[in-house]
Amino acid sequence: MFNPDTPAKCCSYCGGRDHDFEECPKRKADAEKEKVARAADAMPLFASEDPAAKS
Repeated sequence: MFNPDTPAKCCSYCGGRDHDFEECPKRKADAEKEKVARAADAMPLFASEDPAAKS
């Protein structure tokens, strides 16, 4: 029943017990969402809002 040779897994990000922090699917998904959100914030919606477009 108890196998001391296998270390216990516990994710410190989501609390899951089937994976470690480095393998957390929620952390990876959240990082991708944040990356997309940052890219969207960096893009101007209109050319008039783009400081590089001013002549």
